[in-house]
Amino acid sequence: MADNIPKPPRVRFAPSPTGSLHVGGARTALFCWLYARNRGGKFILRIEDTDRKRSQEELSSEIINEMRWLGLDWDEGPLFQSDRFEIYRQRALQLLDDGRAYRSEPDEDGATAVIMPVDHGDITFTDLVYGPITVSGSELKDIVLLKSDGSPAYNFACVVDDHEMGMTHVIRGEDHIPNTPKQILLYRALGWKPPKFAHLPLILGEDKTPLSKRHGATSLRAFRQDGFLPQALRNYLALLGWSPGGDREIMDTAELIKRFSLKKVSRKAAV
Repeated sequence: MADNIPKPPRVRFAPSPTGSLHVGGARTALFCWLYARNRGGKFILRIEDTDRKRSQEELSSEIINEMRWLGLDWDEGPLFQSDRFEIYRQRALQLLDDGRAYRSEPDEDGATAVIMPVDHGDITFTDLVYGPITVSGSELKDIVLLKSDGSPAYNFACVVDDHEMGMTHVIRGEDHIPNTPKQILLYRALGWKPPKFAHLPLILGEDKTPLSKRHGATSLRAFRQDGFLPQALRNYLALLGWSPGGDREIMDTAELIKRFSLKKVSRKAAV
């Protein structure tokens, strides 16, 4: 599971502006940022606003401002998926032309979705936290590329952007593990090399259920309004699922950057 690489990594944090930036997302952003800074790489901020009904411009601005407040500076971006719809359309048409995708039956308005069939063979990848993971293609449904309204499906837009933006590593929550086999199949269909994947453990409340609003403040906005200092919150988030070893619990940002490694990320949920 070694994550040694020959060139500086390119990693991204890619929130969706359908809600405020919460603790889980902020922890993911921090780990991505620490990984990039530790290895002299690039940290990219991408706003995944393809959901036309739920995405809100004011939430995009809020997320960007909360990232700045937390002290997580980015080298490129913010990049918006809503500006890239034509790119996704062209890539989907490429797969149609290559015979690797098909159109759905027309809906009541005559519009069709573009869908990629899934082979039933095994998909195996080595997660930098959880190790080898194998999923049978027979467990997966065919993968939607473009919805009938022309907007890209999540996994397709994600793969196109991660490739075209040169991502070497995708670091995200373990709730995305089911998306990874689908994305690997998309990489194969497009003839691209997948990045390395690292999935972070869930964050639980004191009752050992996934952290949610019922556990109290979970958004960065709430923490900021309650008077938390960004450096204190960075330290707190860093220790949710990662440990540098020993019993140190307070570290400044420079030390966090110096000591951070995916090898020391826990597989157990953080509480």
